[in-house]
Amino acid sequence: MNAELEKEGGGMTGKAESAEDTRIRRIGTLLGRLEEIPRELDRTTRRLYAGNMDAREFATLVDRRNTLLIEKERVEKELRETYRMKV
Repeated sequence: MNAELEKEGGGMTGKAESAEDTRIRRIGTLLGRLEEIPRELDRTTRRLYAGNMDAREFATLVDRRNTLLIEKERVEKELRETYRMKV
């Protein structure tokens, strides 16, 4: 129960999370995701070029790769425009 309250920003004191805390947490989440996307792209690309797959699996991997590229652009854009960070 306490973990759920702290996750929501409440904790034992019942204080709501400040706007600054929310902003810091969001920036951390975005930077973490931005760090993970290249690793996922590398894994997906390796599987694509490894071969030995049917058309459905190939299409799924291509879709995943495209989704990751779009997500990377979206995260970078949010960091630049919302938080004025250079990425």
